[in-house]
Amino acid sequence: MSSSVVHRLWDQYQSEDSVSRRRVSGRPRVTTPAEDRFLALSSQKRRSTTVPQLVADHFVASGRRISATTVQRSLHNASIYARRPVVCVTLNRGQRRARLCWAREHFS
Repeated sequence: MSSSVVHRLWDQYQSEDSVSRRRVSGRPRVTTPAEDRFLALSSQKRRSTTVPQLVADHFVASGRRISATTVQRSLHNASIYARRPVVCVTLNRGQRRARLCWAREHFS
């Protein structure tokens, strides 16, 4: 931490007997960190949960309405993203046998 920050905080404490954060520009946060954790945990417990369901769960838990965009942003901040399963071509019995034979030959 730079000495100027420490000096400014010390001067503020000397003059006001407390240290408070400065106001910052931008819109204030709608959800608290605890609510963000709640959304992340509930989406990880039930992987098939959709965003509208999470909005409804949050409303039941806290009594406050939040938008779907807020939920998506909260999940993105927690590194939780929507994923689609990979669609694979199904193999018949002969193709599976040939694939297994090839894998055994190339196993080292």
